[in-house]
Amino acid sequence: MVKIPEQHDPTILAMYEAIEATQRDQKKRNYLGASLIGNPCARQIWYQYNGYDKEPFKAETLLNFEDGHRTEDLTAARLRMVEGVELHTHHPDGSQFGFVALDGKFKGHADGFIRGLKQAPKSWHIWECKASSQKKWNEFKSIKAKVGEKNTLKEWNENYYAQAQLYMHYSHIDRHYLTIAYAGGRMYDSCRTEYDSRVAGKYIERADKIINATNPPPRIRDEPDYYICRWCDFKEECHGR
Repeated sequence: MVKIPEQHDPTILAMYEAIEATQRDQKKRNYLGASLIGNPCARQIWYQYNGYDKEPFKAETLLNFEDGHRTEDLTAARLRMVEGVELHTHHPDGSQFGFVALDGKFKGHADGFIRGLKQAPKSWHIWECKASSQKKWNEFKSIKAKVGEKNTLKEWNENYYAQAQLYMHYSHIDRHYLTIAYAGGRMYDSCRTEYDSRVAGKYIERADKIINATNPPPRIRDEPDYYICRWCDFKEECHGR
């Protein structure tokens, strides 16, 4: 039987191209973001901080980002429906909450601050919301069942765990509340994480070393087919020279 060629809607393809084109006018960051510092490869962080070129995101990835932002707004509105919950997501002037450190070269932006959780009604928490794929959702549920709520974030995602510790450190709040949403906000789970000054200090020290390094740090592995290297945006730069 002759295989029927895959059909593509030219309008949808044009829409994807328009979405991808929105990246062209975006300015590169001149700082190291807290969302990067938990990456296991310091060399990859260094390349990104120093503005090395990488492949633009595909439309699918950009749509995932947009879905995450929309889910965050939706989740904030839903949490505010709970009696007793006080959630702040922006300063009165509309700017995001965050921190600036290391002479302005290290920054992070938190989703908000929340108080009135049923499990800890009097305590302020840093609030973060993550939209998840089914695979990551299942991993989260499995890890939480295995290690308990307070250790879930550390085991599930080091980048998010690093963010949590840094936001707690710089805001002087010792609790973090993560809501994880799946399927566009149709299913939810959560975990709380406690502040650990030693962990926060470790990530701050790491950020300082990367920012001030004049040469790229050592490779995480010398094998270009190592799983972290295989999909790295800077694989060519790192292993090809």
